Amino acid sequence: MAFIEEKLQTKVYGEYDVVVVGSGPAGCGAAITAAREGLKTLIIERFNCLGGMWTTGFMNPFFDSVTKLGLVKELREELDSRSQWGGFQNISFNYEYMKRILEEKAVEAGVEILYNTTFCNTICEDKTVKGVICQNIEGRFAVLAKTVFDCSGDGAVAADAGCPFEIGEDGDWKECQAMTLMFLVGNIPEKYREVGLKLKEKIVSIYEKAGKDLPFDNPYLIPVPNSHFGVIQFTHVYEQNPLSAKELTEANIELRRQIIEGFELLREYDEEFKDLDLITSASILGVRESRRIIGDYTITEDDIFGGRKFEDAVARVRFNADLHTKSNKGQHVYKVVPYQVPLRAMLPKGYNGIIVAGRCISGERRPMASYRVTGNCCQMAENAAKALAKATRENIDIRDVKFTFDLIQK
Repeated sequence: MAFIEEKLQTKVYGEYDVVVVGSGPAGCGAAITAAREGLKTLIIERFNCLGGMWTTGFMNPFFDSVTKLGLVKELREELDSRSQWGGFQNISFNYEYMKRILEEKAVEAGVEILYNTTFCNTICEDKTVKGVICQNIEGRFAVLAKTVFDCSGDGAVAADAGCPFEIGEDGDWKECQAMTLMFLVGNIPEKYREVGLKLKEKIVSIYEKAGKDLPFDNPYLIPVPNSHFGVIQFTHVYEQNPLSAKELTEANIELRRQIIEGFELLREYDEEFKDLDLITSASILGVRESRRIIGDYTITEDDIFGGRKFEDAVARVRFNADLHTKSNKGQHVYKVVPYQVPLRAMLPKGYNGIIVAGRCISGERRPMASYRVTGNCCQMAENAAKALAKATRENIDIRDVKFTFDLIQK
C-alpha cells in the first residue's frame, strides 16, 4: 500500500467537559445526562438527526425498556403522551417523533449538537484521550474535551486511541453476527397494524415456492403505532467484515437486493400482502457485532447466566443473549438471569479520558448479544454520565467514584 505525507494545521472548534461521538441510544443517554448534570457537552453526529439505530436505522421495538428508570422511562412516557408508543409488543414507536423528542430533550438540557459531522481521529497523549478530530462542510477541526464518550457503536474512538479490542470468535470476524438492513413498508393489512406478525411460515413457504435461497428464517413485520406503516426485519448477510468499508458496502448492496426480492415475492405469493407498499430502506446498516473494547472488567457468561450484581452498576439487563448466526440462518437464544453492567466494563483498560458505551463495551460474545439492545445502551451511558459528573464535582478520578443508581421500577 502506498502512502502520502500530510502536514496539517488544524483549527480548534472548542473545548468541552464532554464530547460524545455518535448520537444513537448510548450517545443520547450520555449527552443529555451530562448536560443536565452541568457539564459543557457537545455531541457529534454523521447524519442529520439524533437517535442512531432508533431513527436512521428504523430499529423497533424498544427492547429492554419496560422496567427501566431514567431517560428510557422518560422517552416511553413522552412517546405515549403523543400517541406514538405501542404497536409491536407494545414497545414500539414512531421514528420521526423519536427524532424530535430527543432533540427537544437535548436542546433543553443545553447539549450542543453538530450534525453532518464525521469523526476522523482521536487526540491521545500518553494513553489519555484529549479530544477528537472531525470533519464537516466547514472542513477539518479539533474538539478538545476532558472526557470523550465513544458511542460510535464500533468503538472507533477507542480503537484509534490504541485501546485493545476483541472481535468475533477468537479474533475471527467471520463469526460476527449477521448484519441487517431494515425496510419501511406501507399499507399493512389492517389486522396486523397493532400487533404485527411473525412472518416465518409465510416467508419460508414463499421462498420454497419461488425456489429462492432464504436469507433468514425468523422475520417479523413490526408496525409503527397508530399508523398504516411499519418495518420488516428480514434481510441478513453473513461473513462480512464489520471493520471493512468495502465489505460494508457489499453488505448494503446485497441487503437491498434481498429487500426487493422479498418484497416482490411477498406481494406475488401472499394475497394478504398484495397491496403492500415499499417505502424505503434504513439509512444505516444494522451491525450487530464488531469491536469489543477491553475494559477494566469484562462481562462474562457466568455473569449473565448467574444474575451478577456489581457495586458500580450502571444498567440492569433482562434481554436474552440473541445471536443471529449463519449455522441455521436464524437465531440462537440463551436465557439470562437479569444481571447488571458495571461501569468498569465501559472504561478502556489502561486509558484515561474516555468512556465507551453501547455494544462496544468490554464483554464476551454471548453477553454482548444480550446487552447490545437499545434500552441497555441508553441506560448504561446515562448512568456513566452521572458517575462522571459526580467524579467531576468531587474532583476525583472516575475509577474512584462511589455511587448507587436506581435502575428499575420497584
